Amino acid sequence: MNFIRIYVERAMSMYARLKQFVCKDRDGNAAIEFALIAPILVIILAGSTDLGLLIFSRFQLEATISNSASYAMVHADQVDSKSGEDLATKIATIIASEDASGEAIASIVINNGAKASYAGNRIKLGGAASQANACYCPTGTASSLNWGSQRPCSNACPDGGPAGKYVTVTAKRTYTPLFSSYGFVKDGFIYASAIVQTQ
Repeated sequence: MNFIRIYVERAMSMYARLKQFVCKDRDGNAAIEFALIAPILVIILAGSTDLGLLIFSRFQLEATISNSASYAMVHADQVDSKSGEDLATKIATIIASEDASGEAIASIVINNGAKASYAGNRIKLGGAASQANACYCPTGTASSLNWGSQRPCSNACPDGGPAGKYVTVTAKRTYTPLFSSYGFVKDGFIYASAIVQTQ
């Protein structure tokens, strides 16, 4: 009988130690939890980084367009047939100087006259500079502007505002997102534009 009692005590003792070991030892649980959570955290981190890079690239392009528009406003006296080509070249140079990657494509139109385009490393000039002396009542957006007919600068536009002289600056830069375009990237490009009324 003594033998049975000793056997039961040992069994109870082993059961108590096993129960204590199973209940208190949680070292492996952390590794399993990390293995389950780590891929989710990596996807969240990659998505956040991708969105951050997209927003940063868009802000850079918007800042370039803003700087170009500010330059056009400061040099409003150059919006004519005589100095329009020089103004378009200087605005294109501003865009080129801020495009470190060389992936931007830009178009500058000085009052439906002189035009400059920037693509990578080259600036091309064009347009009929003589048209830049007139005033216009343009409609639409900077990327698809309808200049309309020439008008005297003192005349009113159909929308009630005065006819004026304008500078348009449009630019796009290539961007390839890691996951999704989030609705900001169309056709692999980020777009930015501005219309500046100089008179």
